[in-house]
Amino acid sequence: MVAPADCASQAEYIKYFDDAIAVMQTEPALERIAYELCEDSAAENIDYLEVRWAPRLHLREGLTVERVIEAVLAGLGAAPITAVAIVCAMRQHTPEENVGLARTAGEFAGRGVVGFDLAGDEVRYPAARQRPAFEAARAAGLHLTAHAGEAGDPSNVEDALDLGVERIAHGVIGARDPRIVERVRHEGIVMDMCPTANWKTKAVQTLAEHPLPRLVRRGVRCTISTDSRTVADTTLTREFELMSEAGMTDVELQSCNDTAHSVRFG
Repeated sequence: MVAPADCASQAEYIKYFDDAIAVMQTEPALERIAYELCEDSAAENIDYLEVRWAPRLHLREGLTVERVIEAVLAGLGAAPITAVAIVCAMRQHTPEENVGLARTAGEFAGRGVVGFDLAGDEVRYPAARQRPAFEAARAAGLHLTAHAGEAGDPSNVEDALDLGVERIAHGVIGARDPRIVERVRHEGIVMDMCPTANWKTKAVQTLAEHPLPRLVRRGVRCTISTDSRTVADTTLTREFELMSEAGMTDVELQSCNDTAHSVRFG
């Protein structure tokens, strides 16, 4: 369940989620895992957590999307910290399936679900076709974010921006295009960056090349996250340490944390 350092691509990296997902197919398992994620986060002095996961990946043993969401929210609700949920649509699922997911997620708005996301293989499944799902999520009152910029062309980030998102998860490859960086800065979009995961997906070849320091210095609002503590084999503490080693000052790192608090969905 831990992606190695020599992953060749995002597509290879996300395969390492498969074994974990296989044992997350019952309500007790989902509730327990959600709770234990919060326990681990609390041990790092994290006081607010946004948990992103894809409910449609947990239907193999007969659960419905509603029951999956309810189980995760039960685990988060019992946690020792404030934890809210962002429901992820998967790029490989049809727009119709994801419209249904968005509408169901919207039924839990105000009850623990705060946002709607898009994740999965960027190269094979463009974001634009999922516009109807984002329109449904917006109509349901959910905040919008999307994974983009870990594979393929920088334009993948623009495709996600065109869905009306408030935040981009990663956005690393988009940072190669000054025009996209300026659009992100001008529109006040937040980049939720995950250095270790971005390196393991080969969005950057080395952590020293990660664009986070440069983006912060250009005035782009950024946060630091883990992507997946297990698959990336990291902690939030470690991600901050890595960026410190990459040359970010304490003031710059604090600015990322301040951004995280100011743009939280919950």
